[in-house]
Amino acid sequence: LQFSAPSCAAAKERETMSRFFRAAGDSSSGSEDSDEEETVQQPRVQKFMREDSESEDEVRVVKSKEQKFRDDVAEHVRQIRNKRNNNDWAKTEEEFSATVQMLKTARRLDSTMPKSFVKCLVELTEAVEVAYPQRKTLNKLAASAVHKLRQNIRKLVKDNKLEPVIEDFKANPQEEEEEEQEEAAAPAEDKKKEKKKGGKKKDESDSESETESSDDDGKEKKKKPVKKADKDADGGESDDSWFQDQSDSSSSSDEDERGGGRAWTAADFLKKKPEEKKQRAPKQPKHHQQQPKQTDQQEDEEADDGEGAFTVAGRPARKEKPLFSMDQDITEKTVLDKMHDIVSMRGKKGSTPAEIIKSLQKLRKIVEEKKLGLALSVKVLLSVVATNFDEASVGSFWNAVTWHNCHDNIMELFVTVINHPEIKVSPSVADEEENLSDASKPLQMCGNLISFVERLDDEYIRALQHVDPHSPEYIERLKDEGVIYNMICVAAKYAAQIKDNEELCRMQLRRVEHVYFKREYLPIPRRHRPKVEADGGPVELAIDETRPYMNVVDDAEEADISALMDRLCKHLYRPNSPDRIRTRAILCHIYNHALFDRWFTARDLMLMSHLQENIMHSDVLTQILYNRTMVQLGLCAFRAGKIQDAHNALHDIWVGSRVKELLAQGVIMNQKGQDKTAEELTQERRRQVPFHMHINMDMLECVYYICSMLLEIPNLAKGAESRYRIISKPFRRQLEYYCSKAFCAPAESPRDHVLAAALAMKTGDWKTAQTHIEGLRLWVLMPNADKVKRSVCVKIQEESMRTYLFTYSGFYDSISLSTLSDMFGLEEAAVHSIVSKMIINEELQASHDQPTRTIVIHRADHTPLQGLALAFAEKTGQFVENNERLLDTVNGGYGYRDRQNVQTSGRPRNSRGGFQGNRRNRVRF
Repeated sequence: LQFSAPSCAAAKERETMSRFFRAAGDSSSGSEDSDEEETVQQPRVQKFMREDSESEDEVRVVKSKEQKFRDDVAEHVRQIRNKRNNNDWAKTEEEFSATVQMLKTARRLDSTMPKSFVKCLVELTEAVEVAYPQRKTLNKLAASAVHKLRQNIRKLVKDNKLEPVIEDFKANPQEEEEEEQEEAAAPAEDKKKEKKKGGKKKDESDSESETESSDDDGKEKKKKPVKKADKDADGGESDDSWFQDQSDSSSSSDEDERGGGRAWTAADFLKKKPEEKKQRAPKQPKHHQQQPKQTDQQEDEEADDGEGAFTVAGRPARKEKPLFSMDQDITEKTVLDKMHDIVSMRGKKGSTPAEIIKSLQKLRKIVEEKKLGLALSVKVLLSVVATNFDEASVGSFWNAVTWHNCHDNIMELFVTVINHPEIKVSPSVADEEENLSDASKPLQMCGNLISFVERLDDEYIRALQHVDPHSPEYIERLKDEGVIYNMICVAAKYAAQIKDNEELCRMQLRRVEHVYFKREYLPIPRRHRPKVEADGGPVELAIDETRPYMNVVDDAEEADISALMDRLCKHLYRPNSPDRIRTRAILCHIYNHALFDRWFTARDLMLMSHLQENIMHSDVLTQILYNRTMVQLGLCAFRAGKIQDAHNALHDIWVGSRVKELLAQGVIMNQKGQDKTAEELTQERRRQVPFHMHINMDMLECVYYICSMLLEIPNLAKGAESRYRIISKPFRRQLEYYCSKAFCAPAESPRDHVLAAALAMKTGDWKTAQTHIEGLRLWVLMPNADKVKRSVCVKIQEESMRTYLFTYSGFYDSISLSTLSDMFGLEEAAVHSIVSKMIINEELQASHDQPTRTIVIHRADHTPLQGLALAFAEKTGQFVENNERLLDTVNGGYGYRDRQNVQTSGRPRNSRGGFQGNRRNRVRF
């Protein structure tokens, strides 16, 4: 018998369809009426989908929350004992801290704590007391762990008042252990009984359901099948009839298999309409499943779903929760616990410093309302200030409002501790030694107010580093200098009150660093408030008069900056001052002396301090201050007419083409042979000096090139000897480049003016040289410009005469002093003095003829041996120069440095110092 393809496909589809609907039921009860018996294979149930009754051999133990907690504590106790027996004190301390944190989270640090932990605490206390005297024999890590463990145990017992619990355990240790075992065993027995009762009830219910189902099957066998095709076609009945009870589905599936019964229509396989769907009841969780607890954020979001809630940036508004419940007794212990909980959120995900500060301020307000003591309020305020500094980051700075808020908090701390000397705030106070309420003992707490002031000052400097110096915002931030200076003076007064010399020196140094670079005193408001943007423009915030404030700055005392610097620095020169503070104080004092043109005082203080010999061992910030001091010292020497000393002080800073970097007035991104990393660039940016403290680079460049011109032009006129006797390599290179040009345009930049004056001076044209030098913008920036200008013009006349004598002395047999005086506009006495010095130094082969008032020139020809010696010296100097140029290229191009510099005043050359990278500095006077 052959079947066509369509009929086979239809039969296969009908068979598949019947199996599908047969599987929808639970059993096939119509097998008795059928001619053929067909065995239906039940689908295999996955292991994870089986009910508890399916796994009869597996015994499931359900523990209560209390039993789980006790088991966890017992496991921690076992780990503590094992680590202690192995003398692993570091691991013991870690396990103990973890156990205490778990008990604190469960709020069981009281008389309800497990007795196993009480026993462990007693044993651990005895072991620590035995090991503490012998901690010197342990390694550094173990000794530190023993000390920390001892402090933590004492703090735990004191804060939670566990002395009675420990005494009771020591009195009856055996009874305490038995009670704990009974408490641990009781919940397990109750669970077993409940499980047995539940098993019996379940068996009875299963048997009853089986009997009922068998009765229903017998009744359904007697009923006749009802055709429902008409009803389904009319749409009067939904296809929920397919999911009725077990008997209906099984009988209908049997009829479909026999080919009889109802006829299938398209309506049977269509989806239900939305209004016809019945919502199924949600599955009830099993008795052993626990409902998941809602997080605080979910609770807040549910609470905010009511009327009046609004969203910010897609997040529902959160209602503020009270710190304490209405019926909770607010005491010192509860406030400290709440403060520790709030502070512990610092740095965690989901919490911001602003939220933590707001919570701490609310807590402080509660402390003041409940009158829990001034010391406790100070303790909370210390946490507020510490959290304020969490908002600071490396790449950003505080805005003015945030900075002033932190300043007000710190000022309130100082006013409180100065007006109440009985409150001691010191970093040397341990946590277990803190006393906030017991009046019979000194009120003390752990904290460092001086470090707060230093960090606030650092944040102020960082803000000045990041703000555009040419913007009005920079001017507004400069007004805060009076605010921070008054804060430093208040901190110095507090340090003097508590007689802490080290902290007093730190604050006095901060005062010096805010004063040393100023030429005159400007009275600045000590209580300034920032401006904020508003609709009508910037508006200055009102001063909060309710906040405590103290002004200790005396304007009359601050007006005389020199006297103030002298008084502050002499206090810092004492032998008990730290070395770094003393070094920075000396440098600031030298800078101030040089700023006010006290050249000899500044020079002597620099030479007596011997800072140039050991400055390389100081930190980078101190080396930068040394470089700034040397530059200011060179400018002071120039104003005093000491050209050689000025050049010696400025040369080592200018020679390496890294002037801005050495003075911390700019960042050089990449230099030839040296590629800086991002971290190095960040460190350099953090070391930058604020713009109002900068030394003008144009003035520095002009002064250096003028000094080099006055020294190098006469040296070049000496002839072949000057080739290997270089005084200023940068100036000589610039001069060679300027002379090599085919056409020299009129001078525009300060450097061009100096080079044009040098060329005129080289030919003896001192008047043209003076004209170029007087046309510089340098004189507008320099104090006492007229006096300095006259001094420089006289130096140009003198050096022009020396250059003329070096160049043209070979063409003369004798030269009259009066002729030289008229040529260079000098007095005869000055000409006589200059020529005499040249003869003494063997620079000029001549002698004086007193009757005729002339200079007789002596001609001395070199012998052949002297000529060979000079040629050898010239070639050797050329070889050394080429070799050092190659070395400069390899080491990064710090610039060629000739070792044959002229020594003056008969003093030996000192070693070099300063922030120079891989090379050293040199100071010569």
